Amino acid sequence: MSESNNRSPRPDDGMEGMGRWIAVASELPCAVIALLLVGQVVGGSIAGPSGAMWGALLGALLGFVFGVYSVFVTIRYFDELDAKAKRATRYMPPMEEILEDVTFDLDSTSSDEPNGE
Repeated sequence: MSESNNRSPRPDDGMEGMGRWIAVASELPCAVIALLLVGQVVGGSIAGPSGAMWGALLGALLGFVFGVYSVFVTIRYFDELDAKAKRATRYMPPMEEILEDVTFDLDSTSSDEPNGE
């Protein structure tokens, strides 16, 4: 499986990524219905009512194959986006280091003073 499915859900995730999965879930039925209608129209114009039936069946099968491939490509793309987002995390120091009081001792450095004068 992909890495994005292995992460544990956080309580603040909520419905954050639902839009993309609704889009993925709608790809297959939309492809089947669209190509079914195209097959029915093309088959009906070529061979009449019998051709419309066979065109609809052929269109539905082609729509299913196209829809499955489309879902596969889309999920692979989303997994790549998740992997890029995980790699792009920046370094965040611990809070103790952020709140640490830093003192700079500028008097002890002699690099700014001219030599011998």
